Amino acid sequence: MSGINGDKARFNRRRRQKISRRQSTQKMLKALAEKHLAAPALQSSAKEKE
Repeated sequence: MSGINGDKARFNRRRRQKISRRQSTQKMLKALAEKHLAAPALQSSAKEKE
């Protein structure tokens, strides 16, 4: 069955998993940004500006 036809349990479970995955990824990236662990490309461009 599809989400439209009423199989809400399965599709809502997938939706909640996607939301949870997005939130945990955002939290991890925010924590890394706070520790100043930027990607090497970002670090090199920052050094060039100085």
